[in-house]
Amino acid sequence: MTKENPHLRAVSELNEVIASGGFPALVAKCERLHSDRISRIAELVASRVPAVRLVLEAGPSAAGKTTTAIRLCRALEANGLTSLRISTDDYFVGDARNPRDAEGNLDYEHFDAVDRRRLSEDLLKIFAGEPLHRRKFDFVTHEGFDDPETFNPPPNVVVVLEGIHALNPKLTEDVGEELKYRVYVNTLTQLVADCGGWLYFEDARLMRRIVRDKTYRDMSPEKTILMWEKVSAGEMQWINPYRGFADSVFNTALDYELAVMKPILEPVMRAVPYLGGRESVEIRRLLAVLDTVTPVSDLSAIPGDSILRESIGGSVCDYDA
Repeated sequence: MTKENPHLRAVSELNEVIASGGFPALVAKCERLHSDRISRIAELVASRVPAVRLVLEAGPSAAGKTTTAIRLCRALEANGLTSLRISTDDYFVGDARNPRDAEGNLDYEHFDAVDRRRLSEDLLKIFAGEPLHRRKFDFVTHEGFDDPETFNPPPNVVVVLEGIHALNPKLTEDVGEELKYRVYVNTLTQLVADCGGWLYFEDARLMRRIVRDKTYRDMSPEKTILMWEKVSAGEMQWINPYRGFADSVFNTALDYELAVMKPILEPVMRAVPYLGGRESVEIRRLLAVLDTVTPVSDLSAIPGDSILRESIGGSVCDYDA
């Protein structure tokens, strides 16, 4: 780690930090880098002329979009702005209208899975200060519904809209371009593993997703991995073409997270029987990387608003707000 490159470059460096008792300090450094970057983005939004009314935040699965949006709203408030977080997930059209892939399965990554007309109508009402019933989505019934409580938008509110399609110009084409600020989030740090391989950008997200799916959805690692191929294909089609439109890029990787993920991931992945399929090969590859990592089970140093808390639990962020 150098001043020019504040991130760890190898798993061996992470292990050395843990062995020397420096894990809490590493967590503090990583989280401070995140906070500073979010604050800087908020300052850039607040300084724009004409004033920004819509911050569009997109990124792939398990990149930490929701926690980032919550913290960005907080940072905007610190800059004297009033903010409102909206997720495109609340505008899913529901299974009856949802597009299907070539195999006939529901494709939740598809652009047409979002009710763009309703989203546009609501954004324009918010910017005009008109009362509305905010859209919500029930992930049990897979149906959308209107909040019965009338919402009165605050004057000059800045909307932070997060979702995988947020950078696609067609999603918010009814809102003037001069009112928008775009943010792309992803895990962009690579580490060299002691087993000789790389831990790639998407590996950190896959591990987060496995933990999150197991913790909150009781989904097995092999099911998450089998689904991951479709998720990645959706990202290639629906996110990557629009990354270049971003005004700011936020790296949500945390150099310490492998050490925290190891004691959570290893037991559930080792419990998966080896069947020789792609998911088995992927699990063995990830386990080979984790074998080189010194585990950390004490999570007390990780703040409650850390992006990692979105996966491991214990977050103080209100994801339902």
